[in-house]
Amino acid sequence: MSAGSTLDFTTGKKYKFVLAGACSLFSYTFLLFFQPFGINNYRPDEKITPLLALALLAFCLIIFISFLVGEFIIRPKRIRWSQGLWFCAWLVFEIALIGSISFLFYNVIGGFHDFHFHSYLKHLLEMGSILVFPIVGTLFYFRHTTVVKEYEAIVSVSEDHPDLENVVLFSGDYKKDKIALNLQNVIYIQSEDNYASLNYVEGDEIKKYLIRSTLAGLEQKIAGPTIVRCNRSTLVNLIHLESSRTVSGKLQLKLNGVPQIIEVARSRQQDLIQLIEQLTR
Repeated sequence: MSAGSTLDFTTGKKYKFVLAGACSLFSYTFLLFFQPFGINNYRPDEKITPLLALALLAFCLIIFISFLVGEFIIRPKRIRWSQGLWFCAWLVFEIALIGSISFLFYNVIGGFHDFHFHSYLKHLLEMGSILVFPIVGTLFYFRHTTVVKEYEAIVSVSEDHPDLENVVLFSGDYKKDKIALNLQNVIYIQSEDNYASLNYVEGDEIKKYLIRSTLAGLEQKIAGPTIVRCNRSTLVNLIHLESSRTVSGKLQLKLNGVPQIIEVARSRQQDLIQLIEQLTR
């Protein structure tokens, strides 16, 4: 997922509980087997004792509860906190919060024997290096699950509505200059200065949509057997061809529902006539 995309699933209860569980379980396992915070003397014959396992269980229970408090109570409800850099900032704050709470708990049960600022900073760094793995893993899992569900939904809709395969998104130079149309509904496209007019059927009406784009750019996007260029400024969809005739050596096309006649450039007449013959066989 890109940094600018929305992580909507991070606002769900399932994600919050799984995140808290994954982080606490990973921390418990890591501390139990690697014991990185000086809680032993690193002797090769060191063994895991029931007391150590119980103490770490309490420590990781604090982590679990702290994550739930952070996610359900402290985390801002605004949507932007599930987007890009805002979400990254929240993760940094959340890791610092968990690290601070765990450092305080660690000193409470240890009689504040290591309650120093430099120890606090070291603890934050070490906790962050541990928590980053379950956090990234949880994000990857939920993102992957979301993508799979979205793909399956698209496939399901496509199977139920085969005509959606012909839908094309026309995009202009402006960010919001977009329209999705079924190619079968497009009658013709005409260049108008710096714009192109999309003339299409919607219901029983013929509508027109201006998009800031070149005709050549649109021609590449909608290349198909029935979409052809007639002249420098016009693309037509032969599906909507009502009639064609040659007048004074010029091929003229009449499209369904379109009052004006569209003339074909001489250099394109022969190819277009052959194409019409192929489509009408």
